[in-house]
Amino acid sequence: MTVQTANTNSMLEILLRPKQGELDNPVFIQMLGDGKERVVTRPQYDALIKKAITMLEAAGVTVGDRVMMTAPNMPELAAVIIASWRLGAMAVPVDFRMTVGEMANVAKKLKCRAAIVFKPAIKDIEELEKGMSDGGPKLLCLSALDGYSEDNKERPLTKFKNLSDPAFLILTSGTTGTPKGAEHDLETLVLNIHELAEMAHIQNVQKALIPVPVSHVLGLEVMLAVQLVKGTVLFAELSIPGIIKAINEHKPEIMVGVPTIYGALAAMPEGAVDLSGGKVILCGGAPLPMSLAADFEKRFGKRLNNGYGSTESKIIAVNINGPVESVGKIAPSTTVEIRDEQGKVLPDGEQGEIVICGPILMKGYIDNPEATKAVMENHCYKTGDFGYLKEGYLFIAGRAKEMIIVAGNKVFPSEVEDALRKNPLSKEIAVIGVAHSRLGQLVKAVIVLADGEWSDKLNGDDATKAEAKKALKEQFKDFCNQNLKRELRPMEWEFRPSNQSLPKTSAGKIDKKQLS
Repeated sequence: MTVQTANTNSMLEILLRPKQGELDNPVFIQMLGDGKERVVTRPQYDALIKKAITMLEAAGVTVGDRVMMTAPNMPELAAVIIASWRLGAMAVPVDFRMTVGEMANVAKKLKCRAAIVFKPAIKDIEELEKGMSDGGPKLLCLSALDGYSEDNKERPLTKFKNLSDPAFLILTSGTTGTPKGAEHDLETLVLNIHELAEMAHIQNVQKALIPVPVSHVLGLEVMLAVQLVKGTVLFAELSIPGIIKAINEHKPEIMVGVPTIYGALAAMPEGAVDLSGGKVILCGGAPLPMSLAADFEKRFGKRLNNGYGSTESKIIAVNINGPVESVGKIAPSTTVEIRDEQGKVLPDGEQGEIVICGPILMKGYIDNPEATKAVMENHCYKTGDFGYLKEGYLFIAGRAKEMIIVAGNKVFPSEVEDALRKNPLSKEIAVIGVAHSRLGQLVKAVIVLADGEWSDKLNGDDATKAEAKKALKEQFKDFCNQNLKRELRPMEWEFRPSNQSLPKTSAGKIDKKQLS
């Protein structure tokens, strides 16, 4: 399916061959720690891209090859992605927090021609080199990029024969199964980030803080959307102190993050976070609890702008001023259908599976036709998420794979989590299903307590812990009796002190697989 418009090449020109033009704002500001930062102008970014082209060509990279790259968010990482596209190669950005075994496995399984890493971020570089050596890709170091000369050959904008050729691959998060690689092309990417910039009101000269990895679709697309409108991308350390430092020093107009980031910001002491510059605060990557949205707006006077998308579909909705419970209206190039279990399209207001249709979807899961066939049909993607449409707005109920069936009753964890989050004793919450011989499943709540007396007791001796857990269970059961329908109430409980956080994926989502 073709989506190319007259503007596609001009938008690609902005992304792939950055020029200073009439604007003098930088393309990147990178927070380096120790009070230092690095500013990268468009000519400097263009030079990085040209050096990356030289580095990749020296490694033998050519049209159709696959190139893995992994590093913390930095201009060099973005430059290598762009250089891959200039050469007609598939970019495979992966999270730098993967184990070296996982990195080597991805690179070899995908038969990558080259793997580009940032050695200071790799704990055991010798082990990675060993893992790559046996029939693996050529290992290159991103910090060596400056030593390469700039490519000054006359080149086309990109060597892809067609803009619908596979251009990049994003790994799924794997929170409900083994990660898969979703293939995308430049044609649909440009259309999607153009729509994203318009939906999210991203404007030029504005600074956008992106404290999520660009190896994930959320970080990559927001970064490119900001570059498309010639804004400034602000990279900070992927930690709460690093994020707060970037916010307070640069007052970004735009910010993107996952709910766990915004929950941490809302829990900071009064005056610790200055969000006065924020105009659009995007939340994605995981469901946004309505209680968090309310707490955040009460605390900062800023609305969390919910959105929706996936590794397979890219970003298809952003809620700027619609109903707060909604993820927004659907992007113009895309349609959403709500279907029942038989595939029948349901009317407005009725809940069913969310099916995304249109040209911006992934081409498929790489080297996995069976998995592709299971979710893709006639340019439509079956998300596995449940929700409904109302007056053009999309509302999310939860994921089918996370749904808990208690004696035939369907329970979406997000609804229970949102209620439990309103309890002042809770800091982090995850709700999962556990097997039960008679009822099929039970609802189990895993709760990390807020700092205070009860948390301290959970760090005490065995007798103190046991007494505290018993009392907490009764308190939370009473709370649930007042705030949740009977079938939604947890029947099993696990309490953790405030210093024992829930496990997270590299995307910042709570990893429920580790809790099962």
